[in-house]
Amino acid sequence: MNTRIDAELKAAGDAALAHLGYTPSAAVRGLWRFVVDHQDDAAAVREVIEPDAASALSDEASRKAAAIAGLRSLYEQTACELGIPGEAEAGLPSWDDLREDWYDERLEGEA
Repeated sequence: MNTRIDAELKAAGDAALAHLGYTPSAAVRGLWRFVVDHQDDAAAVREVIEPDAASALSDEASRKAAAIAGLRSLYEQTACELGIPGEAEAGLPSWDDLREDWYDERLEGEA
């Protein structure tokens, strides 16, 4: 396999690998094994191959989570102003209760 690697990065990488007792070929095989073992986890592969990109995605995810939290807060405020009951006041079942009811119905149907 021929790859293009910056000369300084290659020298530093070769030295670090040698210090750890690995060859460049062993490192490539290890990377390939990691990618195969984590093929369903794009974030883990991205973190190894492009750590800066993974960090940028984390920043984007944080920004989106903050936007969602802001929307939820705005919804709760608006619902309160309009007299719409919140989740606790509406008497809605919890997700755990819904899941248990679903399993109970499935078991009754199979019996």
